[in-house]
Amino acid sequence: MSEKEQKILKTFEEVLPDMTELEREKLLSFGEGIAFKTAEQKKREQEAEKEVS
Repeated sequence: MSEKEQKILKTFEEVLPDMTELEREKLLSFGEGIAFKTAEQKKREQEAEKEVS
């Protein structure tokens, strides 16, 4: 795991206990949105590579 990834996880570890349930839900939704967008981008890149090959 990179240093940046460790810093992100440490930050969340520190702030999560103080967040309200609503804030946690919003954060989860945001993270899921990023994960979805990243997966779609990877999928498009792989399809583009297959077309070039």
